[in-house]
Amino acid sequence: MGRIRLTNEDIGFITIFEGITGATVKDCIYDKEKEKITFIVSEGQAGIAIGRGGINIKKLEDKLKKKIEVLEFSKDPLKFLANIFRPVQIKNAYISEKSNGEKTLYASVSKDRLGMAKSKAKIAKELLKRYFDFQEVILQ
Repeated sequence: MGRIRLTNEDIGFITIFEGITGATVKDCIYDKEKEKITFIVSEGQAGIAIGRGGINIKKLEDKLKKKIEVLEFSKDPLKFLANIFRPVQIKNAYISEKSNGEKTLYASVSKDRLGMAKSKAKIAKELLKRYFDFQEVILQ
C-alpha cells in the first residue's frame, strides 16, 4: 500500500466534511479540472456521510462550491471496486498476479454501462493502486 499524502487543502476539505457529516474520512481526492471532491469514508459509514435524502452532500456542495462524491472503503479490493463503480454493477472481477508480484485487477460490466464505468476508471485505478498496490485496473 502506497503512502497517502494529503495537502493542506485536502485536510481542510476533510475537516469540513467530518464536521457536517459525522463520518470518518479515510482519504480525499480533489479533481480541480472537474471541480469535484471524492471522499473515501470508513466501512459502514457511507449512509451517515450522505445523510437522509442526500442532505449532507447538498450542504457540502453549497459550502465548498464543488461536486461531492462519497465512496465507502473496504479491505476487500473486489468489494471496494464495486463501491467505486456503484451504481454500475460489476459482473465479473478477478485479480491476476505475475511472478514478480505485479497485480492487475480485471473487471467486466454490461456493454450498456461501459460508458458510465469508464468515467470512474481513473479514480478506480488511483484508489486501487493507493490501497492495494495494483499496477493496472482493466475494464472489459
